[in-house]
Amino acid sequence: MHVIFDNLNALVIGGVVVMVILSMQMRVAEINIEETANYMVKRQGVDLATWMEDDLMSIGLNIDKSAEVPFINPVDSAGITVAFEFIQDSINTTVSPPDTIRITTRYDLVSTGTTEVDGESVNIYAVQRRQRLDGGPWMDAGRSPGILSHFRIDMLNRDAVPISDPAGVAATKPDSIQNTRVRFTLVTPFETNRSTLSRIYYGSTLMIPQ
Repeated sequence: MHVIFDNLNALVIGGVVVMVILSMQMRVAEINIEETANYMVKRQGVDLATWMEDDLMSIGLNIDKSAEVPFINPVDSAGITVAFEFIQDSINTTVSPPDTIRITTRYDLVSTGTTEVDGESVNIYAVQRRQRLDGGPWMDAGRSPGILSHFRIDMLNRDAVPISDPAGVAATKPDSIQNTRVRFTLVTPFETNRSTLSRIYYGSTLMIPQ
């Protein structure tokens, strides 16, 4: 009888040990998944911020702003920017006379579906980037990850105050629009039961070349 109970105790203890090991392995797997997801979102956020900063800091570069406004008003809908277009001139000084190429860049926010964040259904988007040279055909020139839950571009005056009609203001007072502010939010592509990070926020104010 003692042998039977000893065997039963051994089985119970062995079962508990196996359950503990499995639980630890599942937790480690969840941690690895969460760390991977967080790294992916942060890396994608940095990449998006980098090329947008390069673009937005070149708005109106080499353009006479007293003769033309180098951007079209951001098109907003429900608090997010769905389209934005701006220009710059690239000057090739290796030829005589110097050759000027007009570069037009356009951002369009496109829907990529919905996802669940903190128990709520959230609309998600991607920024489609296109360019054209000297009025030629539009060409795809990059795309953000399709996990943006918020995207907004504002044109600011010298006091960092958003202007509702920046193109109209710039047409009469070219130097009145001093900065571009961009803000966006990325959501993690998936969540675990113990996820601690669900959104990545980014914001930056960039000076327009004068």
